[in-house]
Amino acid sequence: MSRSFFKPVEVVSERLIPDKILELAGRGVEGALKGISHLSDQTLAVESVLTDLRRYVEVDSLEQVRDQDLRTLDKVADGVSTKHNMIAALEGAGCGAGGFALIAADIPLLFGVSMRVVRQLGACYGVDPFAAGESVIAFKIFELAAGGTRDRYGRLLEIDALRDELDGLEPQKRAEKAAVLASLLVSREAVKHVVAILFSRKLAQAIPVAGAVVGAGFNYLFVQDVGETARMVYRRGFLQQKQKRQAQKSR
Repeated sequence: MSRSFFKPVEVVSERLIPDKILELAGRGVEGALKGISHLSDQTLAVESVLTDLRRYVEVDSLEQVRDQDLRTLDKVADGVSTKHNMIAALEGAGCGAGGFALIAADIPLLFGVSMRVVRQLGACYGVDPFAAGESVIAFKIFELAAGGTRDRYGRLLEIDALRDELDGLEPQKRAEKAAVLASLLVSREAVKHVVAILFSRKLAQAIPVAGAVVGAGFNYLFVQDVGETARMVYRRGFLQQKQKRQAQKSR
């Protein structure tokens, strides 16, 4: 319902928001997109996921995570989601206190938190976030969460097809394919659309005093939605891969 409500605002935002503002925010988002791999090296914490899992089971690697009980992985994923929801809320409150002037800075930061929670949640279900192409899949999951409800299943099948294609390639070929796909994702139109979606939902941050509350609340709910989408996608992939392994063993 909220997406349907905000759709007209998104269209107006793309047409009426000053180009300088869109450009400023767009450069921030574009920079975040291009710097995903570098950012991951600095902030992603696969070991922290494994440490949390060790409270329930003995695991030493992501390979071993893929054989664990789904309910155990869900417990760790809950903690990852909650932590990122709070980070997003604090960031939104800080930028929201600055009113409209800081919205352009808030959007890239929110995008960064959203991408991080997607990739950390992938690790909870045994996916290596540093593998070539995983940043591309993470962005497609973000699009699935941030976009409308139209043809969501079709978008999910696109993610499945992309993963199947990448998993079927040799490491070198996979890295080359991932680089090409990453360059396509940072097109100016794609960036502008992402910025318009976030801008339209954050305009209320321009209201004096209330901006911090609005910013915190919106960021919390937005990252919560992105995280829930990521959890469902990775849970689905986890079960599909487990089913394939069991079928191979039974032959």
